[in-house]
Amino acid sequence: MIDLVPDIKRYPHIFIAHQKSKLIIFIGAGVSSLWGCKSWREMAIELIEDCFKYNKINYWQKKVLIEKYNNSPRRLITIAKAKLGENRYLQCLKEKIKFSEQRKKNYPNLFKNLFALNAIIITTNIDNLFTALFDSSNIHFRLDEFNSAFLKPRNLFHLHGIIDEPSSLVMTIDEYVKRYQNPQIKSFLQEVFINNDYLLLFIGYSMGEMEIIDYMIEKYSKEMQYKIYNYYILLLFFQNEENLLECEIDYFHQINVNVIPYGIDEKGYEQLYDVIAKWKEELLSETRDKFYEFTQLIEKYK
Repeated sequence: MIDLVPDIKRYPHIFIAHQKSKLIIFIGAGVSSLWGCKSWREMAIELIEDCFKYNKINYWQKKVLIEKYNNSPRRLITIAKAKLGENRYLQCLKEKIKFSEQRKKNYPNLFKNLFALNAIIITTNIDNLFTALFDSSNIHFRLDEFNSAFLKPRNLFHLHGIIDEPSSLVMTIDEYVKRYQNPQIKSFLQEVFINNDYLLLFIGYSMGEMEIIDYMIEKYSKEMQYKIYNYYILLLFFQNEENLLECEIDYFHQINVNVIPYGIDEKGYEQLYDVIAKWKEELLSETRDKFYEFTQLIEKYK
């Protein structure tokens, strides 16, 4: 069944991880988009539009690039950076991640609710919408800061860099390859995915924006098969898409990622705000006194 707000009590391992300070939340573009930032694909397409706007490509090139590589945002961004040049590319990029004051007013507690969960936060987003809530010493985007010693609640890791520090950005194919071949990053991600008993919860990731999960599959699929309740992903569906949900469950089951569906029939993508708000309420209302109760839930839902 696909509920508008899934009952988090059906996933007691999330409660246990939260109680043990072992909850890692991966935040994708779907979260920032609630405040009006562009999605990964929208950003890529608009950068190609900028190439045409500034006479770096002609109309035919623009049309063909967008049609041919619509589902390859990183390819489009790589081309756009090469065409626009470093300075104009960064200028255009900053425009894509600007938030809307009205949407912020509509969803004022979006990032506060996530922060309140007292989790370790890792994001592939490059915006700075979340950073004001964290102590500056707990915000990590430089390579030497991807260290397991910092894997503690209320630490924020910008895996693909942050717009305020252009040299840290991982947007183009060469930057992506360089980042994920870096020994420091490899060691950090291995600690996150495999070496410890963290529970990973992916929020705000669409099916076209899952490079980090693809990386997990490529590098650690063998080890992941022994970690049945360590990986969860929150995915949106219409409530009549039970058949599609079954297919997605079959797919993610192969790598032991548990799908948590939620319905967008009433509010569309904005439904995510209600899910996060309700889950915060549920998680924070529970205390260590209920630890035993959650262990019994685990047995029930095995």
